[in-house]
Amino acid sequence: MLAKSMLAGDEDCKPTVPNNLKEQIISSLNQDLKIVIVNRNYPPRSGITGESACKLARYLEATGKVKVTVVSSYSNYAGGGAELDPIGDVRLIRSWYNGKNKILRLFATFLESYFLIRTARSTKPDRVIVMTDPPFLQFWAPLLLKGKCPWTLWSMDIFPDAFVSSNLVKPNNWVYRFLRYLTYRSVPDSLISLGPLQAKYLKSAYRKPIESVAIIPCGVNANLNQLSSEPLWKKDNAGKMLLGYCGNLGEAHSVEFLKQVINHFDPERFHLVLSVYGVKSQEILKYAQTKKAGISIVPRVERDEMCFIDIHLVSLLKNWSHVCVPSKAVSAICSGSPILFYGNPDCDTWKMLGLGGWLIQQTDSDHDISKAVQYYLDSFDQKSLKSKKRDVSTTASALQEMHKLGYNQILTQLGIEHSPADAQPTTVPIIPSTSVDGIGSVTARQSGV
Repeated sequence: MLAKSMLAGDEDCKPTVPNNLKEQIISSLNQDLKIVIVNRNYPPRSGITGESACKLARYLEATGKVKVTVVSSYSNYAGGGAELDPIGDVRLIRSWYNGKNKILRLFATFLESYFLIRTARSTKPDRVIVMTDPPFLQFWAPLLLKGKCPWTLWSMDIFPDAFVSSNLVKPNNWVYRFLRYLTYRSVPDSLISLGPLQAKYLKSAYRKPIESVAIIPCGVNANLNQLSSEPLWKKDNAGKMLLGYCGNLGEAHSVEFLKQVINHFDPERFHLVLSVYGVKSQEILKYAQTKKAGISIVPRVERDEMCFIDIHLVSLLKNWSHVCVPSKAVSAICSGSPILFYGNPDCDTWKMLGLGGWLIQQTDSDHDISKAVQYYLDSFDQKSLKSKKRDVSTTASALQEMHKLGYNQILTQLGIEHSPADAQPTTVPIIPSTSVDGIGSVTARQSGV
């Protein structure tokens, strides 16, 4: 199986089965495990992290051996997320601040994280699964849970490291260094990571063995390539190749990459669909509105509409390589569409999805981005797209298998028996990609970039 080698060559980041489970297994076999999931967002409010938490809660309760409590807050997320009915016993705390002042937001998330973890602890759980929104959950978890109950870190974004990636602080800032020291001083009992390289990064940060690691890519969905009704932006542009950027355009993403796509695409051959939110979204929307025709700006592209976009545009800046893994890239592959990725090849986005896409390797030169974008736009045609979609199908199947194996690994972390076939630890290979070095090597030489 293709999914058997995604972690090949990186022994440190293979999903692992613990030798000695620290789980405090309940003495009575008929008694349910009490699991608490902590995250800022949870259905019915939107957000991909809340959606992921809800899906795991449904999976765990479906075993008939787990009762899930979710500790969340009264906050809203500007981005997407499926509309789901909440699963489990949901406990909400107040949201302290939802404004845009960075200092106030930082202080508010510090307090909010504390009260979320404290509320989780008060339920007297058998284990707490701690996600990473708001940012200080990873900081408070070991301080408040150590000696009380086992806890699992479910890493979506990595904090406090993201503060440096977003240039909020310098890496030598003494407050940041002290915060990072406290965060990584106590190792979680187990880890759920978005990808093998992120897991390897976290294991290095903790500098101590983590007993069990599960890999669960965020954004994996089944049957995203099935829809009978075409959206208007597809119907109105029949015969053209559709490019799309659908999702967060935040600190981790490149505005310049999108600007170069807008500068170079031919509206006679292509149509660009923009559905963006995040701190950089207004910049690209204003830029798009001043440029040529051939751009549809829409408030939302539904999950089951993603398959109508022929090529999804994805970016991740180099200093965010292991801090986050864009879920929109994973969802794009699951919809049956390839990605054009601008970023660092040494990241989970490219290592896991590279077979289903094309790479423009990040450089310090806008001129290099411009030439690389022009090269790909000139080379894209229906023949190359059809060929790449076969690779996308293979990659999507591997992601589905990774997701299933990751869920089974969580059952192992909890000491819950499941079928031997599902229990086998696996390695999901680093999928061979179109170009290891990206546009800067193989394809660049072909085009004279």
